Amino acid sequence: MAKRIAILTHARQGLNEDYFLAGIASAFWQPAGHSILVHAGPKRPPPADIAFLHVDLTRVPDDYRGLPASYPRTMNGGVFDISKRRIADGLVRPGDGYDGPVVVKTDLNHSGMRERALHRAEGRWWPALLDRLPPRWRGDPPGGNYCIYDRPALVPPWVWRSPHLVVQRLFTERRGGEYVVHQWMFLGSASIVSSLRGSEPLLKWSNRTGLLPLHNEVPDEIRRKRAELGFDFGKFDFVVQDGRGWLLDANTTPHRGTTGPLTERQTQVFRCLSAGL
Repeated sequence: MAKRIAILTHARQGLNEDYFLAGIASAFWQPAGHSILVHAGPKRPPPADIAFLHVDLTRVPDDYRGLPASYPRTMNGGVFDISKRRIADGLVRPGDGYDGPVVVKTDLNHSGMRERALHRAEGRWWPALLDRLPPRWRGDPPGGNYCIYDRPALVPPWVWRSPHLVVQRLFTERRGGEYVVHQWMFLGSASIVSSLRGSEPLLKWSNRTGLLPLHNEVPDEIRRKRAELGFDFGKFDFVVQDGRGWLLDANTTPHRGTTGPLTERQTQVFRCLSAGL
């Protein structure tokens, strides 16, 4: 049965083809006869059978949080905060007894890039000034990127005082001589895992050296975390260390990092997720 699907975005963001949800909608839902309604801003949401709250910020602004009430079902309708302090496993605090390797990260998702882009779009003057300041003054990790330390005592004192940064245990998974990070993508009951491999312990899409075959092996700890956080749609980055899964990052608005035609692997992922509607 064809449905009207509302995708609720920030007024200054919209839904470009880079987002997973845009790819799924154009490649699978629209051809199946579903209507896709992209709505920007917090006012006058269109009627629909189901909605997706798709605001690409770490914390959903207050005036967008009432949008789910307009629909019988809103995917991620109760997920308003994906900051590291709320979602990440293994955060370290001074004096908590942990003495192993740690990594310094921003509390904001994606290093706060979406927030800075929004502030620039709104014409605020201070983001340009912050970009010229040292990392400690603009809320970035030392050196401007994720930094690894052998133990918490080596973390600069100002990092612990910064409300913009968190210190997390360095979780890694090894397979042979390589590191592995898993990206669990899900929509409703549909899910699939893409696993990256590479030579660096902080493994991202940008520094991967290869990919493992798509699979659906997700530790119980990660599935429970999804239920606790209330995610209906999104992407979790995790590793398996010491026999259990550890959540590194979570995203309610995943994107593929490119535009243009879908790759064969992306098509497989989106086909799987499209069935979760």
